[in-house]
Amino acid sequence: MARRTDMLSLIETDSVEATQDLEYNIQIPVTRSWGAFLLATVEALCLFVVTAGRAGFVLSSIAGAAAGWAKFLHQDILRIPALLLAIGGSMFNLFLLWRSHRLRNAPAAAWRKKPLTTKARWRIGLVLTLSVSTLMVAGAEIYFHRLFHHSII
Repeated sequence: MARRTDMLSLIETDSVEATQDLEYNIQIPVTRSWGAFLLATVEALCLFVVTAGRAGFVLSSIAGAAAGWAKFLHQDILRIPALLLAIGGSMFNLFLLWRSHRLRNAPAAAWRKKPLTTKARWRIGLVLTLSVSTLMVAGAEIYFHRLFHHSII
């Protein structure tokens, strides 16, 4: 039994030494590694160009499909109700913000008034910003539609 254990340890030490010798003898010259790095860089650039070309093809296809849908959605029967809904919704949001501010600052509510949390302030600011920007975009849409298409709305 002792002899078998000695044989196993001898084989293990031989294999470890052989592996260390191989690792020591196998060293890639710097010139080869720079060449591999240069080739990898060129391949990466090639891959980027091919991928960008395919992405451009996909993007142009999506843009073509969106242009078709835009022509369909630009009909007055769809555009005017959507515009009125956007204007009405943003006006309703602004009314609610004004009403809540007025009720919050009323003298009768002074005893239960607590400071607004950061989350509530951000929410109010976001709703205010989106409502005003919606009104501005709707106004610009009405102005430019009258300018380019010579229709009332």
